[in-house]
Amino acid sequence: MFVLLLLCLLMGGLFIQLIQKLFLRSNKPNIEQLWEELENEEWYMKLIENPNVQDWIASDKENGLLKDPYFVRKIIDKEVHRECFIKYVMEKI
Repeated sequence: MFVLLLLCLLMGGLFIQLIQKLFLRSNKPNIEQLWEELENEEWYMKLIENPNVQDWIASDKENGLLKDPYFVRKIIDKEVHRECFIKYVMEKI
């Protein structure tokens, strides 16, 4: 009886997970679109005027913080994250 109850709970959980994946998909942000949006920001344009910063950001897009779409969204939307990012970049170059 106990095994049957656990089996029913497991099947119910799998069914709910399947429905969530099929109907309630949360779209992950496309990193290329986020980079385009970032490049249109005025503060970003001023930041990349420095050639050293351009090189560092290019490498960071490949294997750094700018590879994470959630981080890129945060620095676009939130001023606090943006200021921390600018400070981080300036310390790295």
